[in-house]
Amino acid sequence: MNNNKGDMNGIADIILGTDGNGNIVKIVWECRRLENVYSEKWNSFTGQKLTSIFRGKTDAEKGELYWEKEKFLYLRLRCTRDREIYLLKRAGSKAYLYEEALNCIHEGVQIYDENGDVVFLNSCSRKISSIPADEEVEGQNLFDLYNYSREISTVMTSLKLKAPVINRIWSFQTATGKNIRTANSAYPVFKDGELIGSVAFEQDVNIAGRYISEMESIRKSLEEIEASGDCSGNFSGYSFNHIIGKGEKLQSAVRLAKKVAPRECTVLLNGETGTGKEIFAQSIHRESSRRKKKFLPINCAAIPDTLIESLLFGTKKGSFTGSVEQAGYFEEANGGTLFLDELNSMSMAMQSKLLRVIQEGTFRRVGGTKDIPFNVRIISSCNENPYTLLEKNLLRKDLFYRLSTITINLPPLREHPEDIEELIYYYIGQNSFTYAKAIRHISPEVVERLISYNWPGNVRELFHVLDYVLNVIDDDTIRPEHLPDFLFTEKGVEEKALPAMQQEYAHQTLQETMDEFEGEVLRLALKEYNYNITQTAQALGIHRQGLQYRIKKYGIII
Repeated sequence: MNNNKGDMNGIADIILGTDGNGNIVKIVWECRRLENVYSEKWNSFTGQKLTSIFRGKTDAEKGELYWEKEKFLYLRLRCTRDREIYLLKRAGSKAYLYEEALNCIHEGVQIYDENGDVVFLNSCSRKISSIPADEEVEGQNLFDLYNYSREISTVMTSLKLKAPVINRIWSFQTATGKNIRTANSAYPVFKDGELIGSVAFEQDVNIAGRYISEMESIRKSLEEIEASGDCSGNFSGYSFNHIIGKGEKLQSAVRLAKKVAPRECTVLLNGETGTGKEIFAQSIHRESSRRKKKFLPINCAAIPDTLIESLLFGTKKGSFTGSVEQAGYFEEANGGTLFLDELNSMSMAMQSKLLRVIQEGTFRRVGGTKDIPFNVRIISSCNENPYTLLEKNLLRKDLFYRLSTITINLPPLREHPEDIEELIYYYIGQNSFTYAKAIRHISPEVVERLISYNWPGNVRELFHVLDYVLNVIDDDTIRPEHLPDFLFTEKGVEEKALPAMQQEYAHQTLQETMDEFEGEVLRLALKEYNYNITQTAQALGIHRQGLQYRIKKYGIII
């Protein structure tokens, strides 16, 4: 026996000793890596029957044993009349990767050997035939699972003829009596010219319907790219097809955006953080006459005020220490669309300079003396009500009127909860492959919990939660225990602040009432997050600067 525990090339990774009743009496670790991973759990196996721990036949001289998702090759040796040892060697992960890859395919995949015995059924195939995920089918014959004759079997026909059988549509029964209607194709598999088995693919009416829908969506997207004729990398990635949801408030915004997209007017998108403002902006660009030119988004909140002027208008070499000759965003986007995201984060001084440039249709690089004309369509966004921003002198009125020929209000997620379930399935479908997870089901409790949550971070927060789920889930069904804890402890800032509204406001103006309510919400939220500015701002869906402004405004002591 190899005594080097780090050597994975030894004859065994693990040695199991059993007594005459098949109970595990001793475990010896020959692979340190497996010991580190599994010893805490496996050491509890002592005293239990080998057959209660592992799947597979244990009475052969050699074979395969399965534990959870691991596969072990074993060699059984008899030491005495009532003592046996099993030398276990962990199988490589390649086979597991192949199986998981096949489980990611959204149609039935079946693999049989040359005799029609089952080698593998993927998750979708099991679902079609109502075969439980934990039922051992490897080694069973095709006719043990399905009730039909050899002559009409797609797999057996492909084995007999040594040729493919394509899209055979038929009805049959499983061994348990379930009626099945599918389209089947089977292909013989050869090795060194010798027939070794057959692989079959099956689709039922639900799978076929989903494929039609998915392929139609892909076709439309590819046609849009083809029609754009753009090969420069300037092609905007989102279109109206990427806006998920059928709620009336959301669809009203989509209809208005589609209506004004072909026009040259300025558009202001008004919506909280995470409501999809950039998706709308890109979609408008895609439907405009400028779609073959560049779409350039600028996050005004992420650029320091000392840099934003040079980034927007460019710089003249020598205008300040270290400056170089560099074009700005207005030059880069010439002929295309410039998206000024979170315009309200821009200082009033910078808003004044931007207004002058828009009015005159020309700009100068920082340090330059030459007026440069430009031709861009400006789409902008605010993450707060623009009229409130005007009242608070955080947004210039003249700039607002210049940039808001059309204002489109994007609803927060809490105002169209009917779209949450569709968003869940969309995001899981788009990203499960990234995480190598084949998600088949979402429990009703999960959907109910996600619908009932307030979503201060809107769709972006929902997708963040789903990313968490995809990282922690270990099977094909999303259940409540896969959700982050805060979804079950969060009572909602809105609910906590409601008692403050019971006061008598007969002698206050509407603005005074709203300010008092907002101040109460902020105090409760800050307390909830232990007065952490960043976490509180994220929970409320506002910027740190906006939160700090309000703290000062309402005299809140941190």
